[in-house]
Amino acid sequence: MVLAAACLLPAATSADELDFSGTVGRIFDGDSFLVRPAKGRDVDVRLQDIDAPEKSQPYGNTARAALVKLIADRQVFVDVIETDRYGRKVVRVYREPDRLDVAKAMVRDGHVWVYRRTIHDRSFIELEDAARASRRGLWALPPDDRLPPWQYRYLQRQKPKRAARVALEGAQAGGFHQAIAPVTAGVVILPGAERGREIRSRWPVVIPQPVEIADQLDAQR
Repeated sequence: MVLAAACLLPAATSADELDFSGTVGRIFDGDSFLVRPAKGRDVDVRLQDIDAPEKSQPYGNTARAALVKLIADRQVFVDVIETDRYGRKVVRVYREPDRLDVAKAMVRDGHVWVYRRTIHDRSFIELEDAARASRRGLWALPPDDRLPPWQYRYLQRQKPKRAARVALEGAQAGGFHQAIAPVTAGVVILPGAERGREIRSRWPVVIPQPVEIADQLDAQR
């Protein structure tokens, strides 16, 4: 048992070493921002278990403004959970000195969605349900403006694919109806003529006049 505890100790120590304190810098939206440690470069972080509306969505700028009000230029403690595929630290953040849980505050006030698909702290769901019931923050928006941000991002990614598919379908349909090249004005050649040999072969050549070409062809017969 002692040996097993000793084996686990390095991993726990290593995980704790990832946590840090720092000052909040640039805030990108309602769930992601930069934190500058006492030493070293800014760390790009994203709050765990929540998803803020994109800036191009209704309420996106309001969600960002709410996070700015909570933590801009404030000291925070950052509990690092993992690193996502974009290289950002997925974190829980606590404002100093009151130890406010920033993500929970954003959910409580209705500024963000809880990402229930991979929820780690189920107390977030109760906070979101209460915000919905009270129509706080984004929950006061018309239903059509309350598209979950993960669905919004999916639809945005699909737009180029849909446009390419429509273009391809149009090109394929057009292949069965080739455009007819316009006839060059000036000379109309009767059927059977070969270009460049009209005069030499004595095939009838009609010079268009301000009358119907069909009438001219009848006159040649």
